[in-house]
Amino acid sequence: MIKLTISLTLVAVVFSATALLYAEDRMRAGLWEVTTTLNGKSSGSHNTCFTPAMVALGNSPEKTLREATEKSTTKSGCTLKDFKVDGNTISMTQVCGARTLVVSSTYSADAFDTVATSTEAGVSMATRMKGRRIGDCK
Repeated sequence: MIKLTISLTLVAVVFSATALLYAEDRMRAGLWEVTTTLNGKSSGSHNTCFTPAMVALGNSPEKTLREATEKSTTKSGCTLKDFKVDGNTISMTQVCGARTLVVSSTYSADAFDTVATSTEAGVSMATRMKGRRIGDCK
């Protein structure tokens, strides 16, 4: 159950981060270091390359981002209950059966902070991903 919850959370967070990366130049293309914590405990860090093509994709209006998120959510068997863009913050709520996932991501050109809370049967797990641009992709 924990692995499934973590996987679902990470997929949602990564999708959100990817979509947000692109939207209105919230993030720049390049090599990013992403540090993850689960319920306040370090889960490690990794580097991810976000290409210019990925960034360009997200430079779409809120409506387009919502539609893409809705399509992805539906494809995974879930329902998008809420999606909001407020300046450089994107938040959403997804429901997948008995599980609810609430994600909030705040972006700047060279950093992002995402908090995803998954709740099922009264048990919550919080995943936080902090990213910072560390240079160009190699």
